Amino acid sequence: MTPDARLLAILRRAGGAAGFGEFEASGIPRAEVLAAVRRGDVVRIRNGWFAARDAPPDVVRAVRVGGVATASTVAQLHGLWVPERDVLHVRVASNASRLRAPHDRRMPLDPGSHGVCVHYRSGDRRPVGRDPLTVALGEMFACAQMSDALAAVESAVETGVLDPGHLDLIRRAMPPGRRADLDRFDFGAQSGLETKVRLFLRSRRVRVRTQAPIDGVGSVDLLVGDRLVIEVDGWSFHRERDQFENDRRRDFELMTRGYLVLRLSYRQVMHDWPRTSAGILALIARGEHRWSGRRPGPHPRVV
Repeated sequence: MTPDARLLAILRRAGGAAGFGEFEASGIPRAEVLAAVRRGDVVRIRNGWFAARDAPPDVVRAVRVGGVATASTVAQLHGLWVPERDVLHVRVASNASRLRAPHDRRMPLDPGSHGVCVHYRSGDRRPVGRDPLTVALGEMFACAQMSDALAAVESAVETGVLDPGHLDLIRRAMPPGRRADLDRFDFGAQSGLETKVRLFLRSRRVRVRTQAPIDGVGSVDLLVGDRLVIEVDGWSFHRERDQFENDRRRDFELMTRGYLVLRLSYRQVMHDWPRTSAGILALIARGEHRWSGRRPGPHPRVV
């Protein structure tokens, strides 16, 4: 492997950016790193820190601030569900000072105007540009709503990005006062929106099951009580006509059997939640989630 190839391999293992210490640990002297910078093969981000030319922009921006990418910034890089995409999350040492703007090292950091959430926690100071996923997910509980952070964790497990056996690593990375939030984890959840709706209902002591199987229909996102089915559609749903038709077939089948079906959009959950949640609670208050003398259709439910 050529020297340049070794440098780039180290940078990619580090998430796109690394400090001198990471190169030295692999036996690459500083002179070799600086020579690569002069050739234009590697970019200097700040004093002692470097990036590959194809490094993720948010990793470069986090290092430029004076820390490493963390929380939902890293979750997004892994393709996980996150509620916001315009805030840069940077973990810095507990005693960090003189932080800089993410776009210009010559400017002091103004977190509000620069769109940066700073996480003051020393933790692992290995000189790489972003936190491991388990640490980043733990950091989400320091600044995000519990439902959003838990949705990201469930998304990581559901997509196979995270081994369920590593949940304890996330717990250790969480702020001590928030660690009990991870006890609400549900292996059945398949989307962040579904997680948010489920947690809301359970906070109101409403019985709800995730991915509940119904004979002849398949699994539904959420089954509230006996008969209220909630399906949650994200941004990417219904791009294919076959999917659209299948959803309507399922809804029709459920309705003919006596189920009440609510199909919620991304906007209804994320941007119009007070109105949406009030409507769901009104249905529950009227007992619409119970059979209450109604009879299921000719095809019995499967519990």
